[in-house]
Amino acid sequence: MANSYTLLADLKAGRCSNTAELRLLRFWEARNVKKGGELMSVDMLLLDEKSTLIQGSIGSIRQLRFRNRLSEGSVYALSGFDVSRSNPNFRLSDEPLSIRFNDGTSFDKLPESVRPIPTELFRFRSYNRLLELANTGKQLPDILGELTAIRSTITDRIPGAQRVMLTLRLQSGESVCVSLFDYMALAFHTKFDSYGKEPRIVLATGLNPKIVGGRLFLNATSATHLYFDSETNAGK
Repeated sequence: MANSYTLLADLKAGRCSNTAELRLLRFWEARNVKKGGELMSVDMLLLDEKSTLIQGSIGSIRQLRFRNRLSEGSVYALSGFDVSRSNPNFRLSDEPLSIRFNDGTSFDKLPESVRPIPTELFRFRSYNRLLELANTGKQLPDILGELTAIRSTITDRIPGAQRVMLTLRLQSGESVCVSLFDYMALAFHTKFDSYGKEPRIVLATGLNPKIVGGRLFLNATSATHLYFDSETNAGK
């Protein structure tokens, strides 16, 4: 007997044997910086047809089983997973629950789906809301803005940790600084060099708002993805 279909909003804590059709928006590695960058899990954001966004996680001991199947933007049938309460800190979704893969989890890419699952969803916050979230460690919002300046220690050959500072002007007129460190700074330069021109619009996800010296900075995290100009519908 086939498993019945479920929506993310109907999930309850515990083991779920039903099937959900979801779009994999983004995935990334979560590493423990206190243990030399040891891999803890592969995390992801999943979206269903009702625009419910939820965070999923594959533990390090299981990630090899699923890693080659992960394709951002693809639709999957997910079943046999655990549902648990979300961590109240550094949240990437407004949902109170999160998904964890287990030994019995099935995660199969679908060639097509009749369900109208959106292709993207971002958690943009106003400038005032970013200020409220600063230094709280509660949420990791997304931001979209016009690129007005780039400051890079990579191109300037300054010794020490690699760092890129992007200044973005929001639609409301305020400017904010997005800080990219180490591998994120290098990833930005790789993407920037391959883009062939200086982008006008930058969309950055999963940022940690901080107030430093009275100024708002948005620090990149392991969940940060960068999109230029019309790579997203929002950027268009």
